[in-house]
Amino acid sequence: MAGESTLRLKLEDFGRFVIFTAIYAAGTLGLPKIPLLAYQIRIGEIPSAFVAIFGMPAVFGLTLGQFIANLGVQASPIASLSPLFSFIGLLIIYYTRKFSTLAGCIAYVIITSLWLTFLLPLNSGISMTEAGYSAFIDQFIAVIIGYCAYVLVAKTMLPKAKAASN
Repeated sequence: MAGESTLRLKLEDFGRFVIFTAIYAAGTLGLPKIPLLAYQIRIGEIPSAFVAIFGMPAVFGLTLGQFIANLGVQASPIASLSPLFSFIGLLIIYYTRKFSTLAGCIAYVIITSLWLTFLLPLNSGISMTEAGYSAFIDQFIAVIIGYCAYVLVAKTMLPKAKAASN
């Protein structure tokens, strides 16, 4: 079945999907927010780079987790579009993973920051400039923390797992 889409999940991917959904939703709703400027660093953004390892289950899980978290935090209809922009950014991480996960993470930060720069003034009344700085800095910090964790896992744990399977 060579023509099948890579966006399809298999039954064995369901566990990873659920875990990433829970990580984002619980990380955002259950853990304290880290305020910085006009926005806050969302713990749920940190595992974004792990899409490069766990693939589409992580993409769908993080997207659903953000949707769930937004229901609990921001009930505005416009905020419910946020998972769409994250989904696009996560797909970029997934498709750039073979040549540069860091480039995918930077693209994710840019896409989500631009969306938040538009969204924050609507929801909180801050200036567009303050929203832009806040969104970019906060997204960048969260995603780069996740990228550093991803690099650590990719360099230390993945080679051992490949050697053990041989």
